[in-house]
Amino acid sequence: MSHEIDISVNGEAAVFVTGTPAWHKLGQVVANAVTSAQAIELARLNWDVEQWELKAFDRELGKEALVRHKYANVRKDTGTVLGVVSDHYRIFQNKDCFDFMDSLVADKLAMFETAGALKDGRVVWMLARIPTEYMAGTQDAIQPYILLTNSHDGSKALRLFPTTIRVVCQNTLNLALRDGLGEGISIRHRPSLSERVSEAREKLGIIHARFDQFDAELHTMLDKQMTGVELEGYFNASTPPTTGKRAEMRRRKILHQFQSNFTNATNTLPGVTGTAWAAYNAVSQYFDHQRMFKGTNTLEKADHQLESIWFGSSHHAKQEAYQMALTLAAG
Repeated sequence: MSHEIDISVNGEAAVFVTGTPAWHKLGQVVANAVTSAQAIELARLNWDVEQWELKAFDRELGKEALVRHKYANVRKDTGTVLGVVSDHYRIFQNKDCFDFMDSLVADKLAMFETAGALKDGRVVWMLARIPTEYMAGTQDAIQPYILLTNSHDGSKALRLFPTTIRVVCQNTLNLALRDGLGEGISIRHRPSLSERVSEAREKLGIIHARFDQFDAELHTMLDKQMTGVELEGYFNASTPPTTGKRAEMRRRKILHQFQSNFTNATNTLPGVTGTAWAAYNAVSQYFDHQRMFKGTNTLEKADHQLESIWFGSSHHAKQEAYQMALTLAAG
């Protein structure tokens, strides 16, 4: 099950959510936001990672040799090898990742809402909601979040991302940060509490500044009414180039879905109808909810979808669509 939402312990999904169950109704559901210690327990993230020496083994000769400067990151409770890393790699235990946010949660500057693990624990994540709201018109509410992610396989550093969720349709947008080249804000290991608190507040300031910038960008897109020609060009630019009859048929289906999304109820709210913001959300809705993912079962498909939305091809497609809509509106 190396490509699924983690169900390594007792077959229980390593996810918790506040309010409505997500990801095919998996995980532990709670009514209110929680502390980091509670979040770790609820999301089944109460395990540590150890580093084991690596050895090469020759079965025929029965000999073994130590692999220098390399270690295996091993999940302590299950014994699963999560990845192979260099001797420079420093483990951030799950507790350390969540503990970083505790001072913000304690002061109600953010609230843990959901957390979980993917790929047997190779990637862990949490979402903390910032208690404010942005409005597109009078009925289109957009909720800001902090997405914290870490990997135990060496593929990703511990990072924070500003992200938003459009409440009316649950479309997500990870807001690129120029300094991080779209890869979020890196977090250092701070042994002292005062240093962790200081860094957390510094990062929160950077994220708030990006949300303020987003608010301005949002209203730029809301002020732009799309012409038929502009909309056609925008949707065409938001689909990948194709070769072959089958690929072209698939592309036309995507374009038809974009058009349908553009005129549906979530994109025809007061102040949103016909705008560049509505055009962007027509594209985002497809990549968040309508794009099909391969997998041997529902869990595997859900995992691929979530990872693509936050880090993979769906994320990059939405980033490009967002920038194109903003450029069109600002021009």
